[in-house]
Amino acid sequence: MTRTGGEPRRHALIEEAIRAFGREGYSGASLEQIASAVGIRKQTLLYYFPTKDALLEACLQAAGQRVAEEIAEALEGKETYWDRAEAVIHAVFALAEEWPEFPMFVREAGRLGAEGFEKFAGVIDPLRKRAVQFLQAGMDTGEIREQDPALLLFMLYTAVVGSLTEASVLNAVVGKDKSRASLRRREREVAAFVRSALQPA
Repeated sequence: MTRTGGEPRRHALIEEAIRAFGREGYSGASLEQIASAVGIRKQTLLYYFPTKDALLEACLQAAGQRVAEEIAEALEGKETYWDRAEAVIHAVFALAEEWPEFPMFVREAGRLGAEGFEKFAGVIDPLRKRAVQFLQAGMDTGEIREQDPALLLFMLYTAVVGSLTEASVLNAVVGKDKSRASLRRREREVAAFVRSALQPA
């Protein structure tokens, strides 16, 4: 990697740390490993992030920002409830295909406890609030099945993200297949599940 300083190096460290935390877990990933992958020494990494926790916090914020940007872009021009739901599903799956360690990092963030995950969730909270309002509006007009909108959003989040992160459970249920075709099939199946959850009874 080209040895550049400042913001490009900080960004590279965050991206590599997200990959390392996703693959190895927070406890398993080492600062030495992350620094080496970026082509610097651990001492230089510590200049940017004095502690492992500081690096994790930066990763959580960056990951939340990336998700928020991808979803906001995907929602542009989408007006119907189903088009918006499908756009979000596609955006998340596309991100997982481009950045395979990303879903595992999100799962690891959730395992670190509420305080850690809230740093990730806090960045996308404006999107969450909009989604709840959008679901409630759909229920008010009879276009979405009447239910608790916040609970419905959580169920949809679990379906989409869980299908990407719970690899061991998924492998046991549907068999091990990491191909792009498998990812596309999962996306279609999750989309069908979400459509069923949204349709009025």
